[in-house]
Amino acid sequence: MKKIGLKLVFMLAIVFGAMNFSSAQGFEIQDKQKVHDFYPNASDPMDCYIHFKNLKKTNMVFGYKSLLVDYPMFWDVSFCDNKNCYATFKTQDTMAAVSTNMEASLKITVFPNGKAGIAKVQYLVFDYENPTDMDTVTWNINVRWGAETKSWITEAVQVYPNPVVDVLNVSALGNATFDVVDSKGAVVKNSAPIDGRMDVSELTAGLYFVRCQSVDKVQTISFVKK
Repeated sequence: MKKIGLKLVFMLAIVFGAMNFSSAQGFEIQDKQKVHDFYPNASDPMDCYIHFKNLKKTNMVFGYKSLLVDYPMFWDVSFCDNKNCYATFKTQDTMAAVSTNMEASLKITVFPNGKAGIAKVQYLVFDYENPTDMDTVTWNINVRWGAETKSWITEAVQVYPNPVVDVLNVSALGNATFDVVDSKGAVVKNSAPIDGRMDVSELTAGLYFVRCQSVDKVQTISFVKK
């Protein structure tokens, strides 16, 4: 009887051990933290990444869904997963598949336009094949009042079409100067539009900002180059 009892206990231990392993979360959030804080400079763009590591033994497709998006409307903000970039926040979608022990990410690019403020963004992230395996992540983005501030151009500068292939139409704004800035903050083009048209055919596909400056005023507008 003792041998049978010990064998039964051993078998149950194996079963429950396997159950605990299979119910463990299949991915890990960067630094194992659900809340991440970012402090951009008021006059430069900043990429605010949160990474997710696949802990499964098979490929994983991450899904995500917006829970809260609260940010100052005078900021320019874009949103990227590991597959696409968008000129605004995506309500929900899936990322490109990632293999075992590899990472996917969600990125918020903030261009504060010289304005201090606070943003809070929350997304639900989950295993698309197993939606009950999920977690919530939060971006706290704080541009402090001590940062450099400039007046935001109230005359709305418009760019179209967006996304663009070759020629971007840009509404004129007096004697303002124009730069095209990539998502890392590097100026890739600094020629002013000619007759309201800017040739962007040489740019590689991705997310960019048109930065318009006039004396102590500044405005940026995001666009996607196909």
